[in-house]
Amino acid sequence: MAAGGGAEAAAEELREAGDSEDDGGEEAEETSEESSGEDEEKENEAEIQRLEEQLSINAFDYNCHLDLIKLLRQEGELVKLQRARQKMSELFPLTEEIWLDWLKDEIRMASDNSEREKVYDLFERAVKDYICPEIWLEYAQYSIGGIGQEGGIEKVRTIFERALTAVGLHVTKGAAIWEAFREFENAILETVQPAAGSVPSPEQQQTIGAQLEKIHALFRRQLGIPLLDMETTYAEYEEWSEDPIPEAVAKNYKRALQQLQKCKPYEEALLVAETPKLAEYQAYIDFEMKGGDPARIQLIYERALAENCLVPDLWAQYTQYLDRQLKVKELVLSAHERAVRNCPWTVKLWKQYLLATERHEAEHQFISENFQKALNAGFIQATDYVEIWQAYLDYLRRRVDFTQDSSKELEELRSAFARAVEYLKQEVEERFSESGDPSCTIMQTWARIEARLCHNMQKARELWDSIMTKGNAKYANMWLEYYNLERAHGDTQHCRKALHRAVQCTTDYPEHVCEVLLTLERIEGTLEDWDAAVQKIENRLARVNEQRTK
Repeated sequence: MAAGGGAEAAAEELREAGDSEDDGGEEAEETSEESSGEDEEKENEAEIQRLEEQLSINAFDYNCHLDLIKLLRQEGELVKLQRARQKMSELFPLTEEIWLDWLKDEIRMASDNSEREKVYDLFERAVKDYICPEIWLEYAQYSIGGIGQEGGIEKVRTIFERALTAVGLHVTKGAAIWEAFREFENAILETVQPAAGSVPSPEQQQTIGAQLEKIHALFRRQLGIPLLDMETTYAEYEEWSEDPIPEAVAKNYKRALQQLQKCKPYEEALLVAETPKLAEYQAYIDFEMKGGDPARIQLIYERALAENCLVPDLWAQYTQYLDRQLKVKELVLSAHERAVRNCPWTVKLWKQYLLATERHEAEHQFISENFQKALNAGFIQATDYVEIWQAYLDYLRRRVDFTQDSSKELEELRSAFARAVEYLKQEVEERFSESGDPSCTIMQTWARIEARLCHNMQKARELWDSIMTKGNAKYANMWLEYYNLERAHGDTQHCRKALHRAVQCTTDYPEHVCEVLLTLERIEGTLEDWDAAVQKIENRLARVNEQRTK
């Protein structure tokens, strides 16, 4: 026993010693962790400061925004985080993941009704960037928390209906919205049922009947749409309904099931394809276009764009479809606005947007502001600026009533032409070392408008003088453009003068302008005019031939 007692005592001593060492080790470890944590915190603070400085230099650094938001969230800097997210959302459309993180953080912080309204506003912004079934589901479920407020139940139903309009046709993700809506209506049904054992009053029976009809209607609507796992929904409806399923509903279900089989190969192709799946989406779009259902076509475009948001051609294709087929103002302008927000460097999208705003009779100020945004979008080549100016000037020209000698719209058009010429000379040439408009197409258009529509040949001639001084006097086609303008809206004297200058200055095709001058004199000139033209042409061609032989 003594020996056994000694062994136990020794073991106890060893355990105590070990415990003592463990305690010391733990304390050292805790100190080390604290020190490490403080270092990491300081590093993060320094990195946050660096990222904020970087964004103050270049606000359009997308990855910099992402890194800053991630760090601020990690550090629990809620006020700064809110501000950072707000800034990023003003400059860029946000992905579903970024929106969901933001929404979940705001939901956690919302404690009263006024803050709940702010969360609703945030959801409204979130569902506008891209098609997001998860955000719609989150929105609808969040709204259920507000059913105690006045009109709360109707608000939930409205949000669910909007969610169904937006994503209810989504083959793989739409069913979740339908099911959540039915669950909500089933929960409402429970609240209107009479207490166990009691007989419902006529009013209660009417309320229960109306609520049951809502659930029936949801089942019927859902079963008419090709959605994944719709067989389960059909079985659920059979089990839930006290009456047999109506023949019309069964027929719609079978039709939708057949449609689902046609969609499945495209859905399966998307499932196995690597991101961004552009070719697979394009094939799916082509399939839906043949079907011709506008809602389904719109949905597949939206799905494709959620994963290919930086593909300008896809946005152009989508907005063109909306422009030509749906023609619904809100839908069309919203899509155009999102297109330029995602691909601001693409001048084609801005031009289409300007045309769409004019087509839908948007306010003049709104169109002008969008044009200004386009100028600030940072196009990648000088000619893009020429194109956007031309598109805007076309719009301004269409606003003018040229039957009046003067008007506010005409003055605005002339002022815009002058601004365009100055902008290309100052801003664009400085950045690209070229104006993007060597042939002065904008000034040519201005001259034609002055001559043809304003009957102001003096201004047209001044513009052409300016065009020729910009290195265009050596080109035959430029002189002939000017000559044709004089022929149509000027007089013979100015036509002759233009051609004499053309003969003198043209270096690319001098023979051609010489022929045009002789043709003019043959029809309208005197003998003296003819002789002067022939002599001038002979002298000029002699010099040209001499230069060519050198």
